[in-house]
Amino acid sequence: MKDFPIDPPLAAGAKRVLVAGGTFDPPHRAHLHLAMAAAKGSGCDHVLFVPAGQSPLKSAPATPAAHRLAMLRLALEGEKRASISTFEIDRGGPSYTVETLRALRAALPEAVELRLFMGSDQLRWFDQWREAAQVAELARPVVVLRPPDTLESLRAAGVGESRLAWIVSTPADEASSTQAREQIARGEDASGLVPASVLAYIRAHGLYGSGAS
Repeated sequence: MKDFPIDPPLAAGAKRVLVAGGTFDPPHRAHLHLAMAAAKGSGCDHVLFVPAGQSPLKSAPATPAAHRLAMLRLALEGEKRASISTFEIDRGGPSYTVETLRALRAALPEAVELRLFMGSDQLRWFDQWREAAQVAELARPVVVLRPPDTLESLRAAGVGESRLAWIVSTPADEASSTQAREQIARGEDASGLVPASVLAYIRAHGLYGSGAS
C-alpha cells in the first residue's frame, strides 16, 4: 500500500489484524511471543509490527531507526503471520497511535478489522493517550498482563472493568528491552531474551555498549 507501507503485504484473506507498536529497542522475546499469543487469543490472523519513529512518552533517545528496523526484521524472519510497517519511521516526529490507526484504517479494505496490542503497564494510563476513545474505536485493545500486574492490582490502580475486559490470557513473560540492554551492556548472555540473529546484529554493530565483535 502506497500510503501505508506493509512488508510483506497482508494476505488477501486477512480478516482481523493485531497492530503492535513500540520502539523495539531491541526486539525481545516478549515482544514476539506475547504478540503472537495475543493474536491467537483474540482471533487475529495477522500481526502488524509498527516500530515508532519517536515515542512521545519517552525522553531518552532511541537507537537509530535503521538499526531497530533491521533487528525487528531479523526477529520476525520466517514468521508468516507477521509484517512490518515503516509508516511511523518514514513520517518522523512523535508517533501517536491514533494517527497511525487512522492512516491504516484508510488504507485497508473496510472488511478488515483492527485490534491493538498492548501490555497491562500501558493499560494503566491508556485514558491519557491522545484521543484514547478514538483509539479504542479504531482498534479494540488486546491487553496482556505483564508482571507484576494482576487483575487485582489493576483494579486497585483504578482501571475499570470495561478496560479489564480487554485482557486476554497469554503465558507470563517478564522480558523487557531495558533488561536486554542492561544485560548486553554488562557483557552478560542475553540469548534468553533476544533472538540469536538479533544478538549477533547487536554485537556486530556495537549497540548498547556491546562492542563490535
